Amino acid sequence: MSLKKLNEKGLGLIETLLALGVAIIIVTSMVSLAIFTLRSSLQNKLLITGTQLANQEVELVRAYRDSHSWVDFIDEIDGSVSANCFVSDCYMDNVGVLTIESGEQVINAGSTEEIRKSFRLVDINGDQSLVRVAVTVSWQLGSDVKFAHNYTELSDWRSQ
Repeated sequence: MSLKKLNEKGLGLIETLLALGVAIIIVTSMVSLAIFTLRSSLQNKLLITGTQLANQEVELVRAYRDSHSWVDFIDEIDGSVSANCFVSDCYMDNVGVLTIESGEQVINAGSTEEIRKSFRLVDINGDQSLVRVAVTVSWQLGSDVKFAHNYTELSDWRSQ
């Protein structure tokens, strides 16, 4: 046997192991990228949904205000008729008749895309002539809780 043949023994095995190592690194990178992309896609989907729900809740409160006199609206939200939305969470129930409910509304309860929405009111002037509606929508993604917020101010526009 020639000296050159003896020196090349086992070289094919080393090349195969190197190729296998490079392939494993590439496949691992591709799987990690796919998982990151799927997680980002879900996060973006939930952020868009949360923002839409926050905007919808603001519009429902505004519609409720517009369908009642200002005094009736304030009576309803300060606890004399139903929930006290100045000190606790409330949500608009839009099934049938538009009503204000105490607590937070849970959407897709029990699923991996469970979303919670609620609002609170803040008396800006101290005389309930101007109230801020602060809507919070939250969801859990892995171990992180994510939020979407929307704010608006309402007044008795009919008397102005």
